[in-house]
This record gives sequence, structure tokens and C-alpha cells, in this order.
Amino acid sequence: MIKKLYVLSIFCLFISEINAQDTASRETTETVSNVAKSYLVKDFPQGVYKTYDNFIEKSSINMGDAIERHTIFGSKPIDKDVEVDQAFFYFKKNNVKITDYFAIVYNGNLYVQQRYLMKFASKEDRNMSADNPNSYHKVLNDGKFLYLEGPFANAWSKAFAYNAGAAGGALAANLNTLKGIVFNVEKKEFSFIRECEDLNTLIVQYGGVKIECKDKKIDILTVRENIEKIIK
Repeated sequence: MIKKLYVLSIFCLFISEINAQDTASRETTETVSNVAKSYLVKDFPQGVYKTYDNFIEKSSINMGDAIERHTIFGSKPIDKDVEVDQAFFYFKKNNVKITDYFAIVYNGNLYVQQRYLMKFASKEDRNMSADNPNSYHKVLNDGKFLYLEGPFANAWSKAFAYNAGAAGGALAANLNTLKGIVFNVEKKEFSFIRECEDLNTLIVQYGGVKIECKDKKIDILTVRENIEKIIK
């Protein structure tokens, strides 16, 4: 009887040890999986990225000094050392606008083409519209995600305004307002921060502290301030 109890106790101890090891292994795995990946502009080589997949693979074509930026209005060349948040890219040799690349790393800055901000918009933001799909927006902050900004508006509101004639066209152009845009690189998804609750949703997603929404609207300075708190 004593021998049986001894064997049983050894067996229970063995099972307990296995369970403890399994729990520790699972906790370690969960901890590793919860460590967010980091996407830093400095890690992407200089050059043009034809597709999103090329971008993820950091597979670029280095154009050297063959390309330059132009202004959105007037399409004038921009000096290489001048910082701008939105621009067109041109081939210098023949002055042809670049229209078919997902992203461009130029002079240490990363730019993403506007058409892809809309093409890969989240389900809630697929009605976002802008006026220069071939332009490129500069990444302003990096870390757990990439942060950009640009003038966008609701496509339905703009369509309604355009249908009102010449005056409506002017109104439609004025509907565009500067919005913060979050690029979840892993999900291949752009989310637009249109309202205060959009920002709070993002803050919670990245483990931050929600802000008080006194108004439905949210100003871009508040967006930038809170992005800085959660992106690293």
C-alpha cells in the first residue's frame, strides 16, 4: 500500500512538473507574440518600390539622382533638401511624372502614393477621397505603424458638391481637410483619423490611455500628440 502511494505521488509530481513547464512555455510564447513589430523608415533602402510586396520585402530599385519631387500646385521642381509632406515625383531626364510605384524612399524619407491610401483603406474608410492620386505622402512618424497626413474628404459629400455646378466644384475642393492616417503595415491597411473616437479606438488598440472627447471633431495637433505616445 505504501509502495502504491509512493508511486502515485511521484506520478502526480511528474504531471505537475509537465503542466508547469507547459504554462511557462505558453506564457513565453504569448509574451513574444505580443511584442509589436517595428517599422522604421531608416530600415527601407533608398529607391522605388513597385508593389506593396516589394515594400514588405525591402526590395527597391535605386534611381540615384534620376528622380526629383515637384510641387502639388504648379508642378515646380523642389530642392532636394527642402522638406515637404506631399509631392509629385518626376523622372528628371524626360520630365515624366511617376505614377506606378507603391512607395518611394527619397533622401532618407519614405513616401507612399495617394492612390494606395485609398485602395487599401480600412472598411470604415473606403469612402475617403482626395484630389491627387499620383502624388506621394511622406511618412511623418514610424514605429509600431507608419503615420502620414493628407487632405481628404468623404467621397459622397464631394460628389454631391460637384453636382451643384461651378460653385459646387469650389465647395468640393474646400471639403478636403488634413487628416491623420495610420498605415498598419502587417494588415496592409490604412486607417483615417476623422473623429475623436477614431483616435480613441487607435489609442486603445496600441495600449494607450483614451482621451476625453469633448467634441466629435479632432484637431490635427491633438492627433499628432497622441500618435507620438503610442507609436514607439
